[in-house]
Amino acid sequence: MQVVKRSKKWGQGRPLSEMLQQAMFPLGSVLFPGGIMPLRIFEPRYLQLFSELTEKDCTFGTCLIEKGHEVGGKDSRFSYGTLCKITDLKELGQNQLAVQCLGIKRILVRKWLPDNPYPVAQIEELDASENKDFQLKEEIIEELERCYVLLVQMGAIQAESMDIKGLAKIDLFTACALAPLGQLDKYKLLAAESENDRSRLLLSQITSERETLAAMSRLQEDEI
Repeated sequence: MQVVKRSKKWGQGRPLSEMLQQAMFPLGSVLFPGGIMPLRIFEPRYLQLFSELTEKDCTFGTCLIEKGHEVGGKDSRFSYGTLCKITDLKELGQNQLAVQCLGIKRILVRKWLPDNPYPVAQIEELDASENKDFQLKEEIIEELERCYVLLVQMGAIQAESMDIKGLAKIDLFTACALAPLGQLDKYKLLAAESENDRSRLLLSQITSERETLAAMSRLQEDEI
């Protein structure tokens, strides 16, 4: 399968025949633009994908699996995802690769094509980045800090694993990635239509998560 190179601009009204054809790697977790994700590749179809990408174009798409598993195929996939590029690739021997990829921009899958042998889709490229001065930033950072304090108190994470001081410099996608949320909640953030929608949703989600963690922390204290 030949990966078609991307054009610089994509209009909302383009027919599917003119959409970008992109190799895809469905995953069990959400990757946001600007995020880094390590991958271990061992399935033959994905070994072929990364062999072809490194020879031609180092970009591919990821999306969250709705039902099923990463290995073996026959999965159901969500429509919003992230265009990625390979930043590091190492051969591990015995037909295995260690790949590190960087999220570039959001994408929307318009149509899934037949596997060849890995998943392929016609996609539309969306926004590439978000501002560091996003709406509700102070409230979101405050709730993130509260969540992490509770997680440390509960012994779920180590205090040194989180750079609280560095939160003031993050953009919205990074805030979404750092939020202690489930993958479905993170997908909803990725799929939000605008930055303001994403900010409001993130604040609502992490406030609810902080309230849940606070209740769990109180129960934990009562049991001691």
